[in-house]
Amino acid sequence: MIRVGSLFSGIGGIDLGFEQAGFTVSWANEFDKAACITYKYNFPEVTLFECDIRQLDVTKLERIDVLTAGFPCQPFSQAGKQQGFNDEEGRGELFYYIANIIKVRRPRFIFLENVSNLETHDNGNTWKTIYNI
Repeated sequence: MIRVGSLFSGIGGIDLGFEQAGFTVSWANEFDKAACITYKYNFPEVTLFECDIRQLDVTKLERIDVLTAGFPCQPFSQAGKQQGFNDEEGRGELFYYIANIIKVRRPRFIFLENVSNLETHDNGNTWKTIYNI
């Protein structure tokens, strides 16, 4: 059994794809209350941590093989202000919380979903930062 941990889970679109491919989602994290209601309906067997990732107690997360994260795209999107990690609403820095979870839980694989501009944002420096971390 290959176990998945899911961050920024929304209603579970990424998780559904992994389940359909034969993976088992062990836990998920989402802070939007409406999305949590739908997520629990779609995945009643998954432990859902309903909180902001900044308040997530990493020590309570079960060991996983794959970490998925559909983190906020607004700071990196061509349609947004492109403030990146310095986004005035703090969304860009959320990647660093993902990095901390990777450091603590040590998944074998990481699946990050974002916008196509992520690779070229800030002349490629954003992607270099993510890749190096």
